[in-house]
Amino acid sequence: MHAVFQPAFRDLAAELGLFDATSANVHPWGQPHCWSVHQIAEHLVLSMDCTRTTLEERLAKGRPGRNSHRSRTEWALQLMILGAGHMPKGVGAQEATTPKANLPTTGVRDLTERIEKAIESLDATLDECRQRFGMERVGRHFLLGPLRVDQWRRYHVLHLRHHLTQMCDLRETLSVEVIRKPEMARI
Repeated sequence: MHAVFQPAFRDLAAELGLFDATSANVHPWGQPHCWSVHQIAEHLVLSMDCTRTTLEERLAKGRPGRNSHRSRTEWALQLMILGAGHMPKGVGAQEATTPKANLPTTGVRDLTERIEKAIESLDATLDECRQRFGMERVGRHFLLGPLRVDQWRRYHVLHLRHHLTQMCDLRETLSVEVIRKPEMARI
């Protein structure tokens, strides 16, 4: 795993370790439209797999994307997100990266391993893109436009950290629910 990913993954794995299989599937405040920790983890895996698939298509074609120009909006978003590190809230996930509503209960260790494997697979593809295409923009993000390998890594680290914050908030929410409603402790 690339050194850029290691601290974010370590923090995410530590946070996931604070949940058990049951609590990882609880929706905050009982709202099914709010993602559980399991759904957040699934979203992260789907997101990295989607990027890896996009980049593998570029590798199979033997060239980076044809349109490597950014719009002004894409340039501004890259500056805000990749430059300043500010991940905006309220941006919905693409359909391809949206987890299913009713995921089967999975152990937290399995979730952590799935995220680690997704990072390692993405990282291997990013390394291959760097060797083949150098510093060119290798693939297009749905919101940020065309990105270089280093920018893809930065984006995914910020994305991991963004959802790590959500997991922390969710853990605190579940703690408050158990204090207010002791029967929640039996879920």
